[in-house]
Amino acid sequence: MEWDYDVIVIGSGFGGAITACRLAQAGRSVCMLEKGRRWDRTHFPRSPVEVSRNAIAGAGHHLAGRGFIEYLTFRTMDVVQGTGVGGGSLHYFNVHMRPPSFIFDRPAWPRQITMRRMRPYYSVAADMLGANSLSVASDQRVPSRTQTFEDAVNSIGRQAERVPICVRLHSSTMTENTCEFCGNCLLGCHVHAKNTLDLNYIPLAEHHGAEVLPLHQALRITPEPEGYGVDVIDLGAPPADEPNSMLRTLRARQVVVAAGTLGTNELLLRCKHLYRTLPRLSGRLGEGYSGNGDFIFAGARYENRLVDPGRGPSITAGVGFHEKDDQLIYIEDLGYPDPFIWYFNSVIPRRSRYRKWLRQTRRYLADALGAPLRFELNQLLEDGYLTHFLPYLGMGTDAADGRLYLNRSGELELDWSVRRSLPMFRRMLEHMQALSECSGGRLMNSFLWQTPVTRLPLSKTLTAHPLGGCALSDTPIKGVTNDRGEVWGYKGLYVADGALMPAAIGVNPSATICAVAERVAFHMIHGRELREGDAKAPSNRAMPLEPTPSPVSTSRSLTA
Repeated sequence: MEWDYDVIVIGSGFGGAITACRLAQAGRSVCMLEKGRRWDRTHFPRSPVEVSRNAIAGAGHHLAGRGFIEYLTFRTMDVVQGTGVGGGSLHYFNVHMRPPSFIFDRPAWPRQITMRRMRPYYSVAADMLGANSLSVASDQRVPSRTQTFEDAVNSIGRQAERVPICVRLHSSTMTENTCEFCGNCLLGCHVHAKNTLDLNYIPLAEHHGAEVLPLHQALRITPEPEGYGVDVIDLGAPPADEPNSMLRTLRARQVVVAAGTLGTNELLLRCKHLYRTLPRLSGRLGEGYSGNGDFIFAGARYENRLVDPGRGPSITAGVGFHEKDDQLIYIEDLGYPDPFIWYFNSVIPRRSRYRKWLRQTRRYLADALGAPLRFELNQLLEDGYLTHFLPYLGMGTDAADGRLYLNRSGELELDWSVRRSLPMFRRMLEHMQALSECSGGRLMNSFLWQTPVTRLPLSKTLTAHPLGGCALSDTPIKGVTNDRGEVWGYKGLYVADGALMPAAIGVNPSATICAVAERVAFHMIHGRELREGDAKAPSNRAMPLEPTPSPVSTSRSLTA
């Protein structure tokens, strides 16, 4: 059999970028498929028009690569996920946080996964991504949002922690860009102070010969003798008259599926049920889905305190609550990009705004006519609901009992009920209420959870951290892969992203996804665990390339 590559990696987010990088460093010929485009920092949207046209990814060939944020709606939960070279790192809020060790002691996790074993993988990923806590230079001030949140935590007798964020806050050279505290992390970092994957793991993979194919989507995986074929559609190619003219099949000895939690589940579900190319996939495929207990859009409203939630890195501080039965709830401050703040300030109805407009209109006319009433433009510009609003991001160990499946049209659907997770969400809201009221504010609930005026319960959530569906496990009865990410029943087929998580993490999961992906890659290469001070530890620096044997033939490559 003539192979196009040793390994095909599907997806370029945290799981895909890491496995592609480490396998390429080990001398494997690697192809990384990414359905989104490659973004330059000067192309990230900033104005409201640019955000509306270029931030949100649309479906269909004619919209391929248009945006880097996908917003998916389901009946009981909405999901935000990333697309583009770098995946979710392009829009995520930078937090790189290890969970408490008891998270891995919960029954859903395989016995081989412990914090002691995972620690070296966490360390190598944190080093690559430059994780560090917020600190300010002598000419800077702590963002008002950060200070407000820390004061709120102090008001309940606790102390907030500055969470590790993958942002370059200070520079040791004249050429390095540092964070401008602009608050636009969600919309892509235009100064490259945010350590997204397209600035570290992916270029290091390319340095070692990996091929990155943007606007290429994997449609089907088919076992072949000693390997797999992956059917791929070129989303960037102009449509031709011939059917399937944009389709190609690439072949590799191994395949790593890292298309994001929803993308990975959808691809494998189609291979199992629609195409029937992977019929032996575990019956647990799609089960154990979790939104990581995410609770967004709630916050504290202060009448007389300026919060200015758009300044600073989008998340800076947090506080955790260890509940009974080893349940974790974690609450962080949350910042919104400027276009979102201007939009919400304009659409949220407030009586005080109309009174202020009328008063300043009268002052403007009187000022123009020479009367002793001075027009105060600053009063109009400052006015806005979010000016005094401290947004919260809540996360917790929900029940992880959702199910991803294909509907009759072959499209991905989510079956999730809040019922078993409701006690956790209620407890989270109690903590948010205490933070708000003890610090002199008032808790404003999420409009997805209950209606703003009538307070009718909707019990809907929005997650930026979808997890599960292809769980790590000790046996095929419990999950889809073994504890090293290899799919039960299909040697050489791996999963390496958030879909592997068998339960909620309870904090921002990117660090854990990174660590698990590092472990998957290390086992693929060395067949053992990475140890502290290991001589085989992967390097995070670009080293001179050593002479290697002739690469595997790429005669069937899409770029040929």
